[in-house]
Amino acid sequence: MLDKFEENRYIIDSVLENKWFRLARNECLKSIHNTRFGTVLILKNGKVFTGFNKDKSHPMIKKHYDYFAQSIHAELDVMLKVNPYRHSDDIYGSKMFIYREDKLGWLKPAHPCKSCYRIMQDYGVKKCYHTTKTGYSLTYL
Repeated sequence: MLDKFEENRYIIDSVLENKWFRLARNECLKSIHNTRFGTVLILKNGKVFTGFNKDKSHPMIKKHYDYFAQSIHAELDVMLKVNPYRHSDDIYGSKMFIYREDKLGWLKPAHPCKSCYRIMQDYGVKKCYHTTKTGYSLTYL
């Protein structure tokens, strides 16, 4: 029987078999937060953009978030890197992968908050894969 640490390691290994979750995890490790998020956005044309949660502010936070957010969420960070005028056709129908773990390496649920969910819908993201305690899940937007 596996203890909790071994079970967590087994689940993480199964999630990281997906190359996009591996890339999202590499992004999440750049974050200095206690709970780290990493995000990968794959456009329809195959271009890949990455982001992670940061202790910064941005004017888009006031525009899209119903509450006072003191940091840029990983989903917003990756969207800020995409030029919507240049890639508008390619964003619609794109996929996003969100990976979350804490500083101790425990896999955590990474379902987007209500505001990030709305941003992804506004930009045209159609599929969102995010980690759960037991692996990952797919949400259609």
